[in-house]
Amino acid sequence: MRKIFMAAVIAMNLMMTPVQAIDSRVESAVQWAIEIAKDDTHGYSQGAENATPSHPYTGSREGPDYDCSSLVYHAFNQAGFNIIDNWHRNPKYFNRYNGRQYSGDADTIWDDLSIDGGWVKYSWAEVADNLQRGDILCRPQFHVAIYIGDGMTVEARGVNNPTGMGRYETGDQGGEIDFYPAQGRGWTEVYRYVGN
Repeated sequence: MRKIFMAAVIAMNLMMTPVQAIDSRVESAVQWAIEIAKDDTHGYSQGAENATPSHPYTGSREGPDYDCSSLVYHAFNQAGFNIIDNWHRNPKYFNRYNGRQYSGDADTIWDDLSIDGGWVKYSWAEVADNLQRGDILCRPQFHVAIYIGDGMTVEARGVNNPTGMGRYETGDQGGEIDFYPAQGRGWTEVYRYVGN
């Protein structure tokens, strides 16, 4: 119920403020991630291949469930950015996961985005008060999210999200992929598409 209410509030705010990302592909990525967050069949998982007794993840991190970085990778990949192909050419792909993890992590996303050009990396302090829809907010090695406007992000926060309702099951039991305030979260970098 909370998710439906939050999605309705976000949708109303975005309709009242007709904000779109600077690029149609970036807007497509934002819209895709919003639709994933609104659909409770998609929850949080770091993948069964990464499961441990204390973190018994089910399913896959590549859909229908996602972790923070795979949500961002898939959002931008489906929008026409080559981010997943770039990850597969990244030496960390084989060094870290022996080629088993289809999409990269929060600490590899900048490398994989920047290969094709058109992206600019800012420090959080440079743009925190001037975020643009479609900006990727990152704290490498920890977390990544997509800024959607009106001070909000869409992101996969996991089973230990602020609602406290997540569980280690496929699908979203509450707040696993949802909308959260962007400010005060410890972000250190912002990746913005400015075009080629």
